[in-house]
Amino acid sequence: MSVTSFPLTTDMLLADVIAGDGEAIGRLAGLNPVFAVLLEPEHKNAMAGQIRLGEAARIAEVPFDILCAVLQGRLSAAGIGRPDASGHAGPAAGAPVGDWFEQALSQSAPHLDVRPLLASGQDPFAHVMSTAARVPPGGFMVVDAPFDPAPLRRVLAGKGFTSLGRQLGAGHWRICWRREEPAGLDDAAQPPVPEPRRGPEPWQAADGTHLDVRGLQPPEPMTRVLDLIDAGTAECLVLHHDREPVFLFPMLAERGWSCLSVEHLEGEVRVTLAREEW
Repeated sequence: MSVTSFPLTTDMLLADVIAGDGEAIGRLAGLNPVFAVLLEPEHKNAMAGQIRLGEAARIAEVPFDILCAVLQGRLSAAGIGRPDASGHAGPAAGAPVGDWFEQALSQSAPHLDVRPLLASGQDPFAHVMSTAARVPPGGFMVVDAPFDPAPLRRVLAGKGFTSLGRQLGAGHWRICWRREEPAGLDDAAQPPVPEPRRGPEPWQAADGTHLDVRGLQPPEPMTRVLDLIDAGTAECLVLHHDREPVFLFPMLAERGWSCLSVEHLEGEVRVTLAREEW
């Protein structure tokens, strides 16, 4: 079965379009093998459900009409001409660029290469989001990827990041993210202080629901967080933990939640989580 029953537009979600088409992933992988990693259910890639058709065409490095023809089985990926590697994707309109890559290098900004992770079938989303949460205002983060990660750029844009991308070669993009300075901050604001242990029952505060899982043995911290989120009673969750819960982030993404910040304080790691608004 191929996708032929409805017209395709750039803003459609790829996962919705190929649902029920058992051969679609194979056809897409003929354009770019990374689709097999992104879309295979067994890999549980956190961003797979957010890829739009226009973004899929950019990942495949083909015009949108070519992508549609391959999706619909009207055209084989074999023999399609590939563009050269001179393209680039810039930041949001009006955003200052400057020498971002040079600034990131001079600041020893974190630099992640997610290509080996994707090649081995691993999802790099949690690693990227964990690193992004530690980037200070005005700071940078650089990621090397096998394609322009438009869904990830969109997610991080919602968290105050502007991005600049450069295609360095076939299957090699480098994206530089800059966390914008928040407006209207009080310079005299005091840094957060560690929270006294409250026990495992959640409580409400002005900034949302709080949950203290310090001292609990795995997998109880993860279970308590997921149970609270699945109950549907919280929109923002401040988690007080003994360590950074990197294995929790992909499960949160599957539920429409993301990490807003990670603060390493004396005696606790404070993680602020929020439900995404799409």
